Amino acid sequence: MNSKLFFFVCLFITFFAFPANAQKDGKTFKVVIDAGHGGKDPGCLGTYSKEKDVALDVALKTGKLISDNCPNVKVIYTRNTDVFVELYNRAKIANNNHADLFISFHCNANDNHSAHGVETYVMGLSKSAQNLAVARAENAAMLKEEGYKDHYAGFNPDSPESAVMFSLYSSAYLNNSILLADKVQKNLVGTTHLLDRGVKQAPYWVLWSVSMPSILIEMGFLSNPTEEKYLTDEQHKKDIADAIYRGFASYYTQVTGNRVVTTDQEEAPKTEPNPNKPVTYDNSNDNPSDNQSDKKESDEKAAAIANTPVNPDGVRFVVQFMAVPEQIPLTDKRFKSIPNVNRYYEGGLWKYTAGNENNLQSAKQILQEIKGKYPDAFVIAFKGENKIPVSEAVKLVK
Repeated sequence: MNSKLFFFVCLFITFFAFPANAQKDGKTFKVVIDAGHGGKDPGCLGTYSKEKDVALDVALKTGKLISDNCPNVKVIYTRNTDVFVELYNRAKIANNNHADLFISFHCNANDNHSAHGVETYVMGLSKSAQNLAVARAENAAMLKEEGYKDHYAGFNPDSPESAVMFSLYSSAYLNNSILLADKVQKNLVGTTHLLDRGVKQAPYWVLWSVSMPSILIEMGFLSNPTEEKYLTDEQHKKDIADAIYRGFASYYTQVTGNRVVTTDQEEAPKTEPNPNKPVTYDNSNDNPSDNQSDKKESDEKAAAIANTPVNPDGVRFVVQFMAVPEQIPLTDKRFKSIPNVNRYYEGGLWKYTAGNENNLQSAKQILQEIKGKYPDAFVIAFKGENKIPVSEAVKLVK
């Protein structure tokens, strides 16, 4: 297909395709679950893990949640085992089944091993070199196919000119794609507490080629040792799948009017009761850098916390600013400028908080104070020893 003909095909799609609207009662809603890579294509690599394995595991878990909780939804997999599926066949599976939604599962990688966080993509021509680099890495799967040029109209994932051709993508499905991406991204960030890298646009071939709203999820960086550990942990993979499911369920309810079993996507995710009572100012001498003045300062801070009045229901608002695998003494020098540092253990990580506030507004003031040093900080709430959604805590203190 030459570029001129390609232009008119895209133009036709743009003006005559229509976005998915509310599903009529009784009609089956079809969602395609696409586990990226597979078989001879491992995707990106961590120290000990492969993208194809993590993507498949989370995709299957997400698909099962949809099947178990959404009786009017049919789940279709592009692959459910470790096999290689060409990009054009993934799109063909979705289009031939007249699917209503396409969700592609992936993991990220970067030469900078400190890069971290989750991001969700919709189709678009990005001006960001970083977004284009991620898209090129995923599009490069086509190079593993024999005679790939016959299936992709000469598209070369390393060619900027080919990326420009994607700018003609039909906007017919873009609004719904962004709607789904936003819901999934919010739930992923709320569940994992990983860095929110946002909803982005980039020229992914598989998103461009499907005739329905579509998103591609980069669930974290396998090139980052901490996130690789997180992404390969069985419980964390279940949490990620649940977050994606809740994003889907919220979208499905909004566009079809059919409610399904799930939590409110705007609330914080469910957590198991915390068996580890939040620790307040560890004054042990297990930090070689601690000295007597540090210990005296921490004693004073601990006393201040003990005298801080709290809501009769035991509700308090704090600012979470750090989550790390290893425990750090609360008297560590890096916390000296942060008010009322505490920690609690959840999901295999030690999570550090600031403040111990009666109301949300006070916590937000602390949030603004420490965002300069920890820009990814956010407010959470506890009732007694258990973390609860902030929205619930606000109701309890009123």
